[in-house]
Amino acid sequence: MRPVFIVGCQRSGSTLLGSMLGSHPEVVCIPEAQFIVDLMPSLEASQGIDPAEIVKRIKSHWRFRAWEFDLGEDLPGPGEAPETFRGAIEWLVRRYAQTYGRGDAKIWVDHEPFHVCHLWRLLQHFPDAKVAHIVRDGHAVAASIMALDWGPNEIHSAARYWKAMVGLGYAASSFLGRDQLYHLRYEDLLLNPEHTMRRLADFVGVEFHPDMIATTGLHLPRFSEYQHKLIGKPLNRNRIDRWQQTLSRRQIEIFEHLTNDLLQQLGYERLSSWSAPRLSRLERLGLIVRDFLKAGINRVRYWFRRRAYMGFL
Repeated sequence: MRPVFIVGCQRSGSTLLGSMLGSHPEVVCIPEAQFIVDLMPSLEASQGIDPAEIVKRIKSHWRFRAWEFDLGEDLPGPGEAPETFRGAIEWLVRRYAQTYGRGDAKIWVDHEPFHVCHLWRLLQHFPDAKVAHIVRDGHAVAASIMALDWGPNEIHSAARYWKAMVGLGYAASSFLGRDQLYHLRYEDLLLNPEHTMRRLADFVGVEFHPDMIATTGLHLPRFSEYQHKLIGKPLNRNRIDRWQQTLSRRQIEIFEHLTNDLLQQLGYERLSSWSAPRLSRLERLGLIVRDFLKAGINRVRYWFRRRAYMGFL
C-alpha cells in the first residue's frame, strides 16, 4: 500500500480532502493518526523492529483509542508484517481497511495536518509516500481555529500560526519533488471539485472516480465529530467567505498587517486599507493577555472533554 499524507495548517480542509479521497474504491482514509509521529522510533528505518511491540504501544495510545476501532488481542504474527515501523503501521491500516470493506485498497490516507511539521522524519520510514499540502485563506483559518478549545485563541497568534504552518508546507519543496509533493487550495476544492480531484487522483496514482466528489470516505470518531460537522454533507462553496461575517474589522486589519506578504503571494484578497493603524504595543499586550487566559481555560475544557469521552471507551 502507498501512503498519502494530507498536511497543512489545521482548519484548512485536510479532513474534507481526506474524506473525498477516501471515497475512491481503491483508497482507505484512516482517522487522524497523531500516534504515528508520537511512537516513531529514532533508529534508522531499515533497522529491525518487532511490529507486534509497536502495535501494542499503539493500542494503548489514547489517540488510537479515540478511533473506536477494537483490535481485541490481535497482533501481527510471525511473517505477517515486515519487521519495520512501517510494517507495523500498515498491518494496522490493513486491519482497519478490511473492517470497512476496503481490504483491496492500494492507497491509505492520513489527514493529520500537523504532520507538516514532521515530513522529513515520516519520509525516512515511508519514502514512497505522496504528500498533499492543502492551503486555505488565512482569514478563514483564523476565524475557524480561534473558536475551538485548542490552538491559537486571538487574531495575532492565529496569524502567526497560519504563516508558520503554510511556510512549512512550502518548505517541503526543498526535499520533495513535484512527483511527491502537491499543493492545492481549499477554495478550488469547493469551487471546482471535479477538476481538483481529477488532478489529485492523477498525482496519487489512481483513476478518477465520480465518488471522489462526495465527502463520505471517512468514518469520523465521536471525539472529533464536533469540529468536522460538514463531513458526509454536500460541498458548500458559501464556506469560502463566511469568515467575513465572523471576524471584526479590526481583527481583519491586524491579520492582514501580520500576513500581508504571504496572503498576496498566495493570491488571497486584502480587505483592509493600507492606512489602517498597525498593532500598537498596548493592543499587542492586551491580545497576549487574553490569549494566555483563553488558553488556560481551553486547556481545562479540552482535558475534561477528553476525560469524558475516554470514559465511554
